[in-house]
Amino acid sequence: MAGQALRELELFGPQYVASIATPIGKLWVESDGERIVRATFNNPGRGRHGKAPKVLTEAVLQLRAYFAGRRKKFDLPLYQVGSPYRRKVWQQLGQVPYGNIAAYAQLAAKAGGSARSVGAACAVNPLLILVPCHRAVGSDGLLVGYAGGLWRKKWLLQHEGILQKELY
Repeated sequence: MAGQALRELELFGPQYVASIATPIGKLWVESDGERIVRATFNNPGRGRHGKAPKVLTEAVLQLRAYFAGRRKKFDLPLYQVGSPYRRKVWQQLGQVPYGNIAAYAQLAAKAGGSARSVGAACAVNPLLILVPCHRAVGSDGLLVGYAGGLWRKKWLLQHEGILQKELY
């Protein structure tokens, strides 16, 4: 128990950070040394210096392969800080396969909340792309909200073959 508490305290300290140039802007990936704790388009402005841990190097390789169209699923240890409900929503998002979408209402039915609460959980998803909240859409199929910006959501869905470029 004490080891777990120490790990959680360390989560709020400096992390190992790597950045990746992507077609939709620079993506920062953070690790606590054992797990990936964040993937964001916002510069965290901090990070430990020194050799990157193996998990961070692997995350960069997998994300590069995803953007190159060679990877459809991620195999990384993730650590998600959030309420039990938010973690349940993020778990449901992780089950939406590449090339597919799910309506917020569908996700809500599985997670035990409302479409609005699923949207709120997506808005604070700390692991953009790795936990694919970009695959959540409105019940009418409209693209509504994305923490990385709606234009990035559109690009990601086009990249995964869900949207036709000329239709949206």
